[in-house]
Amino acid sequence: MQQDGANNTNFGRMVVLPATFVGSPHHMNQLYQDSMALIKKFGKPNLFVTMTCNPNWPEILHELRPGEEANDRLDLTSKVFNMKFNALLKDLLQNGVLGTTVADIHVVEWQKRGLLHGHILIILCSQDKPRDRSDYDRIVCAELPDKSTQPELYNIVTSRMLHGPCGALHPSCPCMVNGAYNKSYPKTFSPKLRTPPAATQPTDDGTMTGPSPTPCKCTCWKFGK
Repeated sequence: MQQDGANNTNFGRMVVLPATFVGSPHHMNQLYQDSMALIKKFGKPNLFVTMTCNPNWPEILHELRPGEEANDRLDLTSKVFNMKFNALLKDLLQNGVLGTTVADIHVVEWQKRGLLHGHILIILCSQDKPRDRSDYDRIVCAELPDKSTQPELYNIVTSRMLHGPCGALHPSCPCMVNGAYNKSYPKTFSPKLRTPPAATQPTDDGTMTGPSPTPCKCTCWKFGK
């Protein structure tokens, strides 16, 4: 390849980033392979826990300068989220608030609005694996806490974990399509977890027995008791 009498064949060279370079293809592939190795040894995950940075945390608001918002101080939100996320991991993995953990996988990512978001997959020991409706109801709740006996938890749920306002009074909301909510809300309340009649059950090695279940189409907010 010639241009203006110069030989361009030696211009540039391909660089392969190693797995030690965070975010490189080799690094992501190594993480995937490590995750699959855990699944092969301990079975499929039993719990999926998420955590999102709250820009109204007192630790963040107290350190903001006049006129600043949380999105202006990514260093601050990152530090506060990291401390709280590590505290959550300690409760889940070391203190065993949801059961004894034998393996875990977690990742932290940035959302489009600049807030950190964590995903945690937890594999529990055989004795603590959820196997029926009562086990899941012990971990997941989809109703408002009692305002008189649990005022703090009630305020957290109503301010952070309820969808809205939308509907006829707010037709411009992203969830509204042609004047109706696109997720078929409101849904009827169910006092117990709804599962298909022939739902599969996890075995000790994490595999499933029985036919594949049909997912229950009841979306709700969740929090650990």
